[in-house]
Amino acid sequence: MVRAFNRAGRYAPGIRSPFVARPDDEEARRLRDDLVAGYRGRALEDVFCGRETLCPSGTCYVIESESPMSLDARDPGRAAAALLGDLTLVRGIGEATRRRLGERGCRSVADLMGHPLYRRDAARLLDSITGGDTRDILGLIERRRRRSDPLLLDASRFHAPEEFVFLDIETLGLFSRPIILIGLARVSGGSIAVRQYLSRSVEEEEAALASILPDLEAEGTALVTFNGRAFDVPYLRDRFACHGIPADLAVPHFDVLHFARRRWRDSLPSCRLGALETGVLGLARADDVPSRMVPEFYETYRRTGSPGPLVPVVEHNRQDIVSLARLFALLRGDGGGAAPGRDRPGRGSRTEHIETDQEDAEKILPSYRAHPE
Repeated sequence: MVRAFNRAGRYAPGIRSPFVARPDDEEARRLRDDLVAGYRGRALEDVFCGRETLCPSGTCYVIESESPMSLDARDPGRAAAALLGDLTLVRGIGEATRRRLGERGCRSVADLMGHPLYRRDAARLLDSITGGDTRDILGLIERRRRRSDPLLLDASRFHAPEEFVFLDIETLGLFSRPIILIGLARVSGGSIAVRQYLSRSVEEEEAALASILPDLEAEGTALVTFNGRAFDVPYLRDRFACHGIPADLAVPHFDVLHFARRRWRDSLPSCRLGALETGVLGLARADDVPSRMVPEFYETYRRTGSPGPLVPVVEHNRQDIVSLARLFALLRGDGGGAAPGRDRPGRGSRTEHIETDQEDAEKILPSYRAHPE
Protein backbone atom coordinates (compact mmCIF):
# COMPACT_ATOMS: atom_id res chain seq x y z
CA MET A 1 0.00 0.00 0.00
CA VAL A 2 1.31 3.45 -0.91
CA ARG A 3 0.64 5.99 1.81
CA ALA A 4 0.64 9.79 1.79
CA PHE A 5 2.11 12.32 4.22
CA ASN A 6 0.25 14.58 6.59
CA ARG A 7 1.27 18.20 7.22
CA ALA A 8 3.79 17.13 9.82
CA GLY A 9 5.60 15.16 7.14
CA ARG A 10 4.65 11.71 8.43
CA TYR A 11 2.77 8.96 6.66
CA ALA A 12 -1.01 9.25 7.04
CA PRO A 13 -2.78 6.09 5.83
CA GLY A 14 -6.13 7.87 5.56
CA ILE A 15 -4.93 10.38 2.98
CA ARG A 16 -5.13 9.46 -0.69
CA SER A 17 -1.64 9.31 -2.14
CA PRO A 18 -0.83 11.32 -5.29
CA PHE A 19 1.61 8.58 -6.31
CA VAL A 20 0.71 5.59 -8.47
CA ALA A 21 2.58 2.33 -7.99
CA ARG A 22 4.64 1.28 -11.02
CA PRO A 23 6.45 -1.95 -11.91
CA ASP A 24 9.90 -0.54 -11.04
CA ASP A 25 8.73 0.52 -7.56
CA GLU A 26 9.49 -2.93 -6.17
CA GLU A 27 13.06 -2.74 -7.47
CA ALA A 28 13.43 0.64 -5.78
CA ARG A 29 12.09 -0.80 -2.53
CA ARG A 30 14.61 -3.62 -2.67
CA LEU A 31 17.32 -0.99 -3.07
CA ARG A 32 15.86 0.92 -0.12
CA ASP A 33 15.90 -2.16 2.12
CA ASP A 34 19.48 -3.02 1.10
CA LEU A 35 20.56 0.51 1.96
CA VAL A 36 18.87 0.37 5.36
CA ALA A 37 20.81 -2.78 6.18
CA GLY A 38 24.08 -1.62 4.67
CA TYR A 39 24.18 1.70 6.55
CA ARG A 40 22.58 0.56 9.81
CA GLY A 41 24.36 2.01 12.83
CA ARG A 42 26.16 4.72 10.87
CA ALA A 43 25.61 8.43 11.54
CA LEU A 44 24.37 10.66 8.74
CA GLU A 45 27.32 13.00 9.28
CA ASP A 46 29.72 10.10 8.69
CA VAL A 47 28.08 9.21 5.37
CA PHE A 48 27.82 12.62 3.71
CA CYS A 49 30.68 15.07 3.25
CA GLY A 50 29.17 18.23 4.71
CA ARG A 51 28.68 20.45 7.70
CA GLU A 52 25.95 21.66 9.98
CA THR A 53 24.90 25.23 9.31
CA LEU A 54 23.29 27.52 11.87
CA CYS A 55 20.92 30.41 11.22
CA PRO A 56 18.36 32.23 13.41
CA SER A 57 15.74 29.68 12.30
CA GLY A 58 17.77 26.70 13.53
CA THR A 59 20.12 24.19 11.92
CA CYS A 60 20.24 21.99 8.84
CA TYR A 61 22.95 19.95 7.14
CA VAL A 62 24.81 21.18 4.06
CA ILE A 63 26.40 18.67 1.68
CA GLU A 64 29.02 20.06 -0.71
CA SER A 65 30.48 18.62 -3.90
CA GLU A 66 32.15 19.74 -7.13
CA SER A 67 32.20 18.51 -10.73
CA PRO A 68 33.99 19.77 -13.86
CA MET A 69 31.79 22.31 -15.65
CA SER A 70 32.16 25.62 -17.46
CA LEU A 71 29.99 28.30 -19.00
CA ASP A 72 30.97 30.95 -21.50
CA ALA A 73 31.97 34.32 -20.04
CA ARG A 74 29.56 37.20 -19.82
CA ASP A 75 29.05 38.67 -23.29
CA PRO A 76 26.71 41.69 -23.23
CA GLY A 77 27.75 42.71 -26.74
CA ARG A 78 26.55 39.40 -28.18
CA ALA A 79 23.33 39.61 -26.18
CA ALA A 80 22.67 43.18 -27.31
CA ALA A 81 23.37 42.31 -30.95
CA ALA A 82 20.70 39.58 -30.92
CA LEU A 83 18.11 41.82 -29.25
CA LEU A 84 18.76 44.92 -31.36
CA GLY A 85 18.25 42.91 -34.54
CA ASP A 86 14.70 41.85 -33.66
CA LEU A 87 12.31 44.70 -34.43
CA THR A 88 9.33 42.54 -33.50
CA LEU A 89 10.25 42.91 -29.83
CA VAL A 90 8.74 46.39 -30.10
CA ARG A 91 5.02 46.47 -29.43
CA GLY A 92 2.92 46.79 -32.57
CA ILE A 93 5.53 45.35 -34.92
CA GLY A 94 4.75 41.96 -36.43
CA GLU A 95 6.42 40.19 -39.33
CA ALA A 96 4.64 42.17 -42.04
CA THR A 97 5.46 45.50 -40.40
CA ARG A 98 9.05 44.40 -39.82
CA ARG A 99 9.44 43.68 -43.52
CA ARG A 100 8.01 47.07 -44.46
CA LEU A 101 10.29 48.84 -42.00
CA GLY A 102 13.26 46.89 -43.36
CA GLU A 103 12.46 48.08 -46.86
CA ARG A 104 12.65 51.64 -45.51
CA GLY A 105 16.06 51.07 -43.93
CA CYS A 106 15.05 50.22 -40.35
CA ARG A 107 17.13 47.17 -39.50
CA SER A 108 17.73 47.57 -35.76
CA VAL A 109 15.71 48.70 -32.77
CA ALA A 110 17.88 51.82 -32.57
CA ASP A 111 16.69 52.81 -36.06
CA LEU A 112 13.17 53.15 -34.62
CA MET A 113 14.16 56.07 -32.41
CA GLY A 114 13.16 58.41 -35.21
CA HIS A 115 9.80 56.71 -35.81
CA PRO A 116 6.84 58.62 -34.29
CA LEU A 117 4.82 55.45 -33.59
CA TYR A 118 7.46 53.07 -32.25
CA ARG A 119 9.92 55.51 -30.67
CA ARG A 120 8.64 55.17 -27.08
CA ASP A 121 8.69 51.35 -26.93
CA ALA A 122 12.01 51.20 -28.76
CA ALA A 123 13.46 53.57 -26.16
CA ARG A 124 12.26 51.34 -23.34
CA LEU A 125 13.92 48.29 -24.88
CA LEU A 126 17.13 50.22 -25.46
CA ASP A 127 17.08 51.42 -21.86
CA SER A 128 16.86 47.80 -20.67
CA ILE A 129 19.64 46.67 -23.02
CA THR A 130 22.03 49.49 -22.11
CA GLY A 131 21.40 48.88 -18.42
CA GLY A 132 21.70 45.11 -18.72
CA ASP A 133 18.32 44.81 -16.94
CA THR A 134 17.78 41.13 -17.64
CA ARG A 135 14.57 40.85 -15.66
CA ASP A 136 12.94 43.61 -17.69
CA ILE A 137 14.35 42.23 -20.95
CA LEU A 138 12.94 38.77 -20.21
CA GLY A 139 9.57 40.31 -19.45
CA LEU A 140 9.57 42.21 -22.76
CA ILE A 141 10.54 39.09 -24.72
CA GLU A 142 7.96 36.88 -23.01
CA ARG A 143 5.18 39.34 -23.72
CA ARG A 144 5.99 39.06 -27.43
CA ARG A 145 7.27 35.47 -27.57
CA ARG A 146 6.92 32.06 -26.04
CA ARG A 147 8.90 31.09 -22.97
CA SER A 148 11.04 28.86 -25.16
CA ASP A 149 12.25 31.59 -27.50
CA PRO A 150 16.04 31.45 -28.13
CA LEU A 151 16.26 35.21 -27.57
CA LEU A 152 15.83 34.47 -23.87
CA LEU A 153 19.00 32.38 -24.00
CA ASP A 154 20.72 35.20 -25.86
CA ALA A 155 19.69 37.56 -23.05
CA SER A 156 21.28 35.22 -20.49
CA ARG A 157 24.68 36.39 -21.75
CA PHE A 158 24.24 39.62 -19.84
CA HIS A 159 25.11 37.48 -16.80
CA ALA A 160 28.50 36.20 -15.72
CA PRO A 161 28.72 32.41 -15.17
CA GLU A 162 28.94 32.76 -11.38
CA GLU A 163 25.67 34.75 -11.29
CA PHE A 164 23.59 31.75 -12.36
CA VAL A 165 22.04 29.75 -9.53
CA PHE A 166 20.95 26.26 -10.56
CA LEU A 167 18.11 25.02 -8.34
CA ASP A 168 16.30 21.74 -7.69
CA ILE A 169 14.21 20.65 -4.70
CA GLU A 170 12.98 17.35 -3.26
CA THR A 171 9.69 17.36 -1.36
CA LEU A 172 7.48 15.05 0.67
CA GLY A 173 4.59 15.41 -1.76
CA LEU A 174 3.06 17.50 -4.48
CA PHE A 175 1.17 20.13 -2.52
CA SER A 176 2.02 21.97 0.71
CA ARG A 177 4.30 19.25 2.08
CA PRO A 178 7.73 19.98 3.59
CA ILE A 179 10.81 20.33 1.41
CA ILE A 180 13.48 17.94 2.63
CA LEU A 181 16.35 18.76 0.25
CA ILE A 182 17.24 21.96 -1.61
CA GLY A 183 20.08 21.83 -4.11
CA LEU A 184 21.83 24.98 -5.30
CA ALA A 185 24.85 25.25 -7.58
CA ARG A 186 27.08 27.90 -9.10
CA VAL A 187 29.64 27.57 -11.88
CA SER A 188 33.03 29.19 -11.47
CA GLY A 189 36.63 28.47 -12.35
CA GLY A 190 35.91 25.43 -14.48
CA SER A 191 33.74 23.60 -11.95
CA ILE A 192 30.19 23.49 -10.67
CA ALA A 193 29.96 23.71 -6.88
CA VAL A 194 26.81 22.06 -5.54
CA ARG A 195 25.44 22.78 -2.07
CA GLN A 196 22.54 20.64 -0.86
CA TYR A 197 20.59 21.76 2.19
CA LEU A 198 19.27 18.62 3.85
CA SER A 199 16.56 18.63 6.52
CA ARG A 200 17.53 15.82 8.85
CA SER A 201 13.98 16.14 10.21
CA VAL A 202 11.03 18.07 8.84
CA GLU A 203 11.57 20.57 11.66
CA GLU A 204 14.76 21.72 9.90
CA GLU A 205 12.90 22.87 6.77
CA GLU A 206 12.67 26.48 7.99
CA ALA A 207 16.41 26.68 8.56
CA ALA A 208 17.11 25.23 5.10
CA LEU A 209 14.80 27.80 3.50
CA ALA A 210 16.34 30.68 5.43
CA SER A 211 19.83 29.49 4.47
CA ILE A 212 19.21 29.56 0.71
CA LEU A 213 17.41 32.90 0.59
CA PRO A 214 20.57 35.08 0.37
CA ASP A 215 21.66 33.12 -2.72
CA LEU A 216 18.27 33.50 -4.40
CA GLU A 217 18.02 37.24 -3.74
CA ALA A 218 21.64 38.30 -4.24
CA GLU A 219 22.19 41.20 -6.63
CA GLY A 220 22.78 40.00 -10.19
CA THR A 221 21.45 36.49 -9.55
CA ALA A 222 19.72 34.64 -12.39
CA LEU A 223 17.84 31.44 -11.59
CA VAL A 224 18.06 28.31 -13.77
CA THR A 225 15.63 25.42 -13.20
CA PHE A 226 14.01 22.48 -14.94
CA ASN A 227 10.24 23.04 -14.80
CA GLY A 228 10.89 25.48 -11.98
CA ARG A 229 8.31 27.98 -13.17
CA ALA A 230 5.54 25.45 -12.66
CA PHE A 231 6.91 23.58 -9.64
CA ASP A 232 10.05 24.61 -7.76
CA VAL A 233 9.53 28.37 -7.46
CA PRO A 234 5.79 28.28 -6.61
CA TYR A 235 6.53 25.50 -4.12
CA LEU A 236 9.30 27.52 -2.49
CA ARG A 237 7.06 30.58 -2.28
CA ASP A 238 4.41 28.47 -0.54
CA ARG A 239 6.91 27.07 1.99
CA PHE A 240 8.48 30.49 2.66
CA ALA A 241 4.99 31.85 3.34
CA CYS A 242 4.17 28.88 5.56
CA HIS A 243 7.12 29.78 7.80
CA GLY A 244 6.51 33.53 7.61
CA ILE A 245 9.77 34.20 5.77
CA PRO A 246 9.52 37.24 3.43
CA ALA A 247 10.77 36.16 0.02
CA ASP A 248 10.40 37.97 -3.28
CA LEU A 249 12.21 35.52 -5.62
CA ALA A 250 11.65 37.99 -8.46
CA VAL A 251 14.96 37.33 -10.20
CA PRO A 252 15.52 36.56 -13.89
CA HIS A 253 14.48 32.94 -14.41
CA PHE A 254 15.51 30.58 -17.21
CA ASP A 255 13.43 27.38 -17.28
CA VAL A 256 15.40 24.80 -19.28
CA LEU A 257 12.35 22.58 -19.80
CA HIS A 258 10.83 25.09 -22.24
CA PHE A 259 14.01 25.41 -24.30
CA ALA A 260 14.56 21.65 -24.27
CA ARG A 261 11.07 20.95 -25.61
CA ARG A 262 11.61 23.40 -28.42
CA ARG A 263 15.00 21.92 -29.31
CA TRP A 264 14.39 18.17 -28.95
CA ARG A 265 10.64 17.49 -28.98
CA ASP A 266 10.77 16.21 -32.56
CA SER A 267 13.78 13.95 -32.01
CA LEU A 268 13.14 12.45 -28.57
CA PRO A 269 10.09 10.55 -27.29
CA SER A 270 10.12 12.59 -24.06
CA CYS A 271 11.67 15.77 -22.72
CA ARG A 272 11.74 14.65 -19.09
CA LEU A 273 15.11 15.31 -17.51
CA GLY A 274 15.92 11.60 -17.37
CA ALA A 275 15.15 11.18 -21.08
CA LEU A 276 17.33 14.19 -21.93
CA GLU A 277 20.18 12.76 -19.88
CA THR A 278 20.02 9.55 -21.90
CA GLY A 279 19.23 10.96 -25.34
CA VAL A 280 21.26 14.19 -25.26
CA LEU A 281 23.94 13.90 -22.57
CA GLY A 282 24.53 10.16 -22.95
CA LEU A 283 24.13 9.46 -19.22
CA ALA A 284 22.59 6.43 -17.54
CA ARG A 285 21.99 6.51 -13.80
CA ALA A 286 22.60 3.50 -11.58
CA ASP A 287 20.61 2.82 -8.39
CA ASP A 288 18.52 5.95 -8.91
CA VAL A 289 15.44 6.62 -6.82
CA PRO A 290 12.37 7.81 -8.78
CA SER A 291 11.23 11.28 -7.69
CA ARG A 292 7.81 9.91 -6.77
CA MET A 293 9.45 7.58 -4.21
CA VAL A 294 11.58 10.20 -2.45
CA PRO A 295 8.95 10.60 0.33
CA GLU A 296 8.97 6.87 0.99
CA PHE A 297 12.78 6.71 1.15
CA TYR A 298 12.87 9.72 3.49
CA GLU A 299 10.27 8.23 5.82
CA THR A 300 12.26 4.99 5.92
CA TYR A 301 15.33 6.99 7.01
CA ARG A 302 13.26 8.70 9.73
CA ARG A 303 11.72 5.44 10.92
CA THR A 304 14.88 3.31 10.97
CA GLY A 305 17.53 5.91 11.73
CA SER A 306 19.67 4.46 8.93
CA PRO A 307 21.00 7.16 6.56
CA GLY A 308 21.18 4.61 3.74
CA PRO A 309 17.87 5.53 2.05
CA LEU A 310 19.05 9.15 1.84
CA VAL A 311 22.11 8.25 -0.24
CA PRO A 312 20.26 7.83 -3.59
CA VAL A 313 17.97 10.80 -2.77
CA VAL A 314 20.95 13.12 -2.30
CA GLU A 315 22.68 11.72 -5.40
CA HIS A 316 19.48 12.03 -7.45
CA ASN A 317 19.21 15.71 -6.52
CA ARG A 318 22.90 16.35 -7.19
CA GLN A 319 22.77 14.70 -10.62
CA ASP A 320 19.60 16.62 -11.50
CA ILE A 321 21.44 19.89 -10.86
CA VAL A 322 24.58 18.95 -12.77
CA SER A 323 22.53 17.72 -15.75
CA LEU A 324 20.46 20.90 -15.61
CA ALA A 325 23.62 23.02 -15.86
CA ARG A 326 25.03 20.92 -18.70
CA LEU A 327 21.80 21.18 -20.69
CA PHE A 328 21.71 24.94 -20.14
CA ALA A 329 25.26 25.26 -21.48
CA LEU A 330 24.42 23.06 -24.46
CA LEU A 331 21.27 25.02 -25.30
CA ARG A 332 23.22 28.29 -25.16
CA GLY A 333 25.89 26.89 -27.47
CA ASP A 334 28.63 27.40 -24.90
CA GLY A 335 32.12 26.10 -25.47
CA GLY A 336 32.02 26.85 -29.18
CA GLY A 337 28.92 24.72 -29.74
CA ALA A 338 26.24 25.67 -32.22
CA ALA A 339 23.95 28.45 -31.10
CA PRO A 340 20.31 27.49 -30.54
CA GLY A 341 18.30 27.53 -33.76
CA ARG A 342 15.59 30.03 -34.50
CA ASP A 343 11.99 29.06 -35.02
CA ARG A 344 11.09 27.09 -38.10
CA PRO A 345 8.36 28.30 -40.44
CA GLY A 346 5.01 26.64 -40.01
CA ARG A 347 4.90 26.73 -36.18
CA GLY A 348 3.38 30.15 -35.83
CA SER A 349 6.77 31.76 -35.43
CA ARG A 350 8.74 34.44 -37.12
CA THR A 351 10.43 33.45 -40.36
CA GLU A 352 13.46 35.71 -40.22
CA HIS A 353 15.74 37.17 -37.59
CA ILE A 354 18.22 39.85 -38.61
CA GLU A 355 20.98 39.77 -36.03
CA THR A 356 22.75 43.08 -35.64
CA ASP A 357 26.50 42.75 -35.99
CA GLN A 358 28.16 42.85 -32.58
CA GLU A 359 30.46 45.68 -33.65
CA ASP A 360 27.40 47.65 -34.80
CA ALA A 361 25.74 47.02 -31.43
CA GLU A 362 28.80 48.31 -29.62
CA LYS A 363 28.57 51.50 -31.71
CA ILE A 364 24.82 51.95 -31.25
CA LEU A 365 24.62 51.54 -27.48
CA PRO A 366 27.26 54.12 -26.43
CA SER A 367 25.60 56.62 -28.75
CA TYR A 368 22.20 55.87 -27.24
CA ARG A 369 23.56 56.17 -23.70
CA ALA A 370 24.84 59.64 -24.54
CA HIS A 371 21.64 60.75 -26.29
CA PRO A 372 18.70 58.64 -25.01
CA GLU A 373 16.12 61.15 -26.18
